[in-house]
Amino acid sequence: MTSPFPRQPDGAPFAWGLSGDTPQTIWERFSPAYEAQAERLWHSVTAMGLVPVLGGAGDQDGEYVAIADATGEWLHLFHLEDPAEAQELAVLDDAALADLLARVTTPDA
Repeated sequence: MTSPFPRQPDGAPFAWGLSGDTPQTIWERFSPAYEAQAERLWHSVTAMGLVPVLGGAGDQDGEYVAIADATGEWLHLFHLEDPAEAQELAVLDDAALADLLARVTTPDA
């Protein structure tokens, strides 16, 4: 699946507003940290043979990466604009992220 990165601002509102004049934090869409985290998650999901779907920009809950299997069954959703969830993802090294993805995408795990 082709990566949507790098991205350009889309004009959609930010779920939590902005902390300044431009996106700066890990949970503000289009900040460098946010985009790097979203891209890392995207590539980690595709490396597992799963399908990432980026959506929700401008919605009240904010942008997310949803994960589906090859049959289209939804397995998990990460809210990228949620400050707590963004910060939790940010501290994971590659091995911890792979472990988390395996746990949330494996039925009955």
